[in-house]
Amino acid sequence: MLSHDLQSLRIFLAACELRSLSKAAEKNHIAVSAASRRIQLLEHEAGSPLIIRRPHGIEPTAAGLTMMRYARDMLRLGDKLSISMEANRTGTRGYVRVCASSSVLVQQLVDDLSTFVKQNPDVKLDLEERPTVSTIDAVRHKQADLGLIVRGIETNGLMLIDYHGDELVVALPRKHPLAKRRVLSFEDLIGEDFVSLENGTAVHRLVSDRARERGYPLRLRMQVRSFEVMSLLIGRGLGIGILPDMAARPLMEGYGLKIVKLDELWARRQFAICYRANEAMDPPCRRLIDHLAANAAAPHDSDFTRSAAVDRKSDQL
Repeated sequence: MLSHDLQSLRIFLAACELRSLSKAAEKNHIAVSAASRRIQLLEHEAGSPLIIRRPHGIEPTAAGLTMMRYARDMLRLGDKLSISMEANRTGTRGYVRVCASSSVLVQQLVDDLSTFVKQNPDVKLDLEERPTVSTIDAVRHKQADLGLIVRGIETNGLMLIDYHGDELVVALPRKHPLAKRRVLSFEDLIGEDFVSLENGTAVHRLVSDRARERGYPLRLRMQVRSFEVMSLLIGRGLGIGILPDMAARPLMEGYGLKIVKLDELWARRQFAICYRANEAMDPPCRRLIDHLAANAAAPHDSDFTRSAAVDRKSDQL
């Protein structure tokens, strides 16, 4: 048995994931020398080097990879112990960590989580917004119990359940020549300056891949971190953008946008609930997954139908 502590494991794991001892020290609010000493003690206890310092950063050794898996399990158990102790003090009976893509959040997830919390007041939810790729990594590395993602990314080792979906649309300044069109194809947008979300987001990846497949360079003028900033820049005439319909609609009036349907099969996307396969699941987490899956399967007014109704109304104004 290793006589380590959770803080040393946390520093070691951060150093391997960030590929930097100084960044790991900064993240954990300790001196670099203290972080280095803690990793050295782990290596002494393990009887083997755990990291290799390369010119491009830190890399774990074979023993280090084993330690990383162990560290993730131990830190997860440590977090669960802290949560359980807090639950004893406050009366909370469950805790679920959820990561979700911003696209999923603006579509239906917030409403579904709201009803779940009302029906399960004894369960505490920890919700973090992350891009789809980062959400998948968080679930795999046990930083989240479940994730809500946009399908299309490799998810080996994870179980998937269909959730809701959305439709991508083109957002343009109201005075843009293409704003008079009711429908646009991707070819219609070639040569335009784009405002996009940052790399790693599902929307950016999808649009970039489609441009690459068709041999067209995507002219990225700006990349931002939120739909709100993206819409603000588009409304000020700094480019056009492709974003989820449900994210664009509430911002249309305030930011001076015209929303036009994107006539592409790939513009309709499917979401999914993802979680780790072959792992015992706590009852609160299972309860949340069942709740989300049931809501996704229940009949709803089509989001696309609502969007079309808004389109007709805006055309009449």
